[in-house]
Amino acid sequence: MQLIHKTAIIEPSAKIGKNCKIGAFSYVGPNVTMGEGNEVGMHAVIDGHTTIGNDNKFYTGAVIGSTPQDLKYKGEKSYLEIGDTNQFREYVDVNVGVGEGAKTIIGSNNLFMVYVHVAHNCIINNHSVLANCATLAGHVTLEDHAILGGLAGVHQFVKIGSYAMIGGLSKITMDVMPYCIADGCDNVKISGLNSIGLKRAGFAPELMSNLKKAYKLFFRSGLNKNEAIEKINATIEVSKYKQIQNFIDFAMKSERGILR
Repeated sequence: MQLIHKTAIIEPSAKIGKNCKIGAFSYVGPNVTMGEGNEVGMHAVIDGHTTIGNDNKFYTGAVIGSTPQDLKYKGEKSYLEIGDTNQFREYVDVNVGVGEGAKTIIGSNNLFMVYVHVAHNCIINNHSVLANCATLAGHVTLEDHAILGGLAGVHQFVKIGSYAMIGGLSKITMDVMPYCIADGCDNVKISGLNSIGLKRAGFAPELMSNLKKAYKLFFRSGLNKNEAIEKINATIEVSKYKQIQNFIDFAMKSERGILR
């Protein structure tokens, strides 16, 4: 079976693993290293100093490892690293980093739907879903299992916590706490825990109950951040629940401020 179409262009120095399929009129650049079992659709471009794991799928027109859309970029050597079993649907664009040696990093088992844009220096962990036309500015971080709705836009340097869900058309300019829902076009706000998503993920009832307590203390008690965290620690046996510890740690490390 012909795995590499005769019209595909693969630069001689590119490293292509076993059982990779390269579609018609696609291009693989000279500094690309690709693991096994990857599929590159028609008219896709894989370029830049890009390292790709195994069993990823790049659909028609995807542009992976492209030059950053940042005027500070002066052609320095920067990178894109991609893990395993991700799907990059039609016309997804992922940039390399800005800054000598800088990286854009994507983990494993993520789904990037049509026209998603991932800018320079982003870090996307594992099992996230970015719906059609979701856009990440530079230096955005997504923790595991984050979900972004269609046409959502995330401001540079923002962090989205684990299992957070961002509604479609939302403009996110501040950090979104783990396990929460953020929604709204003109007046984006936290609208509760992502309870359905957490139940589907197998969160136990006892954990859910304590997450709700932590959520209410943090968002609805009228306390400031440090006071709320102190109250959570006094009210809940945090050491029993790594998820609640993650909730606290995320708040403590926030640099842009937390969406309320």
